[in-house]
Amino acid sequence: MLNAFCGCAHDNEMIRNLRRFTLIVCVFALSATGPCVAANPVGDFFKRVGQSFAKFRNTPTPTPTPRKQAPTRHEQDLATREHNTPPTPTPTPTPLEIRPASSVPPERVRPRDLPYAVAVPNHPGLVSSPYAPNQGYVDVRAFPKSTEVVDPYTGKVFLTP
Repeated sequence: MLNAFCGCAHDNEMIRNLRRFTLIVCVFALSATGPCVAANPVGDFFKRVGQSFAKFRNTPTPTPTPRKQAPTRHEQDLATREHNTPPTPTPTPTPLEIRPASSVPPERVRPRDLPYAVAVPNHPGLVSSPYAPNQGYVDVRAFPKSTEVVDPYTGKVFLTP
């Protein structure tokens, strides 16, 4: 009871605790202020990490895709008509010349590796020579596939595709 009225030791301890509390409140108040304090790169890093976790948790749920309705009989008829129409050939510029190929004479020595001619799109039976692709087309309609023929432009032998 005597210590309560004396106030010597007890007052000093209370003053120290009050100073500590004031210091903690000031430090907290200064750290809690946002834009008026200079930017801290370490704090910014942790702030961005926290924001990325917040964005990760708040991802929107995917919306279900609506079911397609079954096509009507009229739509089915239109679709089958579109698939059954033959494709229209695209016009291609005609080359300078179209020459027929000739068969290889039987006495000619057969080389081991012969190149294949390249088929011309939209022109069945016409090929481009592997030796002279820019000179013109070669007509190989009279020959079956993989037959050796003589190129009419160069005189060399190639295989029909």
